[in-house]
Amino acid sequence: MKIALFAALPAIALLAACGPDTAVEEAGDQMEQRADAVEEAGDNRADMLEDRADAAPTEAMEDQLDARADAVEAQADARADQINEVADSME
Repeated sequence: MKIALFAALPAIALLAACGPDTAVEEAGDQMEQRADAVEEAGDNRADMLEDRADAAPTEAMEDQLDARADAVEAQADARADQINEVADSME
């Protein structure tokens, strides 16, 4: 029992050192959630475009829709990365 308690001391010390988040940290957490939402929305939009591409009547239209899906996903990822960079600086 003493060994288990001794082994748990570093974890307990870390938890004790972690107080409640400051307002800035809370804002950073909210920004991270926003970044996740931006990325998810972009993925959903890209998936929709890819589904439309699969049903496209011509190869050219399929290629165009696939390219648009890739661009939408890349743009959402880039925006999410920007938001996360700001959020990381707040922690």
